[in-house]
Amino acid sequence: MNKTFLEPLLADREFCAARDFLRNKQAPVQVSGCTSVQKSHFVSALGQDYPYRLIVTASELRAKEMAEDLSLYDKNVFLYPAKDIIFYSADVHGNAIVKERMCVIRKLLSGEPCTVVTSVQGLLDRLLPPEEILAATVTVSDADPISLEELTSTLVTMDYQKQAQVENPGEFAVRGGILDIFPLSEDTPYRIEYWGEDIDSIRSFDISSQRSIEKADELCIYPAMEFVFSDEELQDSLARIEKEAKATEKKFLASMMTEEAARVRHTTEELRENLTYLKNATNLDSYIPYFRKETVSFLSYFPEKTTLFVMDEPDRIRESGEATSNEFAESLKGRLERGYCLPGKTDAIFD
Repeated sequence: MNKTFLEPLLADREFCAARDFLRNKQAPVQVSGCTSVQKSHFVSALGQDYPYRLIVTASELRAKEMAEDLSLYDKNVFLYPAKDIIFYSADVHGNAIVKERMCVIRKLLSGEPCTVVTSVQGLLDRLLPPEEILAATVTVSDADPISLEELTSTLVTMDYQKQAQVENPGEFAVRGGILDIFPLSEDTPYRIEYWGEDIDSIRSFDISSQRSIEKADELCIYPAMEFVFSDEELQDSLARIEKEAKATEKKFLASMMTEEAARVRHTTEELRENLTYLKNATNLDSYIPYFRKETVSFLSYFPEKTTLFVMDEPDRIRESGEATSNEFAESLKGRLERGYCLPGKTDAIFD
């Protein structure tokens, strides 16, 4: 933080008291009487002692506003957007939200100090533990080469889409001994050139001109989705889903609800086709209880002892979180009754 912004607060008794309480681990500390802009100034100054800062707000709009205000004092401010947890399949943004979220996750897992702003809704959905995301990450370098064939196969399992030419994040293309990839967590695409089985060069390049920008010693490729799984896990999870679907279908038929029974069967068959034949893992978030017993919230990605955790208006956060949780429950209740989803989906988010 620039000293120009910090100096005035060092002369403020209330700020110094709050800072000293935190330094002496006398938390939580409540601060009141600040305007919206003053909050960002105050939080940025308090965050000087912490490599990681997480600010939680009551809404997406407020999160965006606060991230914009904080960027005046801190260059490493990132917005972690919430997904639409009420209607998972209604995401019209493509992988834009996943890209923003993976950029934040990459920052945290790589140990880069940062300030993250999110809404309470961003904490409700279930995520894989950080170590599983790291395990699914691929590092490409000439010192530890990976064959073109193996890399191509791995990218497909990471949900990267093969195209004739790379244009958008989450895509890759292969031409002879050259692989172009636009990692979801990067701002530019990269070109990996092979010489036989060895990697000759790794360079970032411009999409429009196709000209190289900068040479890189290595490239760390994060998955193009937050939810990664092996073929074995896929088959086991599909078996669990189909078992529950058959039981649900049987209940509907016993109640003479043939339309609802057919809907359950069709949805399950469509899911298997998408995952097994089309390799399309889009909108799988609501099925995570079938794939993973152990999940974590976004909070687990922050080191406990080196993170400043800030709640912007706790009462509003509680109200907003409860409203979202209740809306999710009511929405699922209606969809369950009409055969649009399975019972296991009720555990898709945290309360």
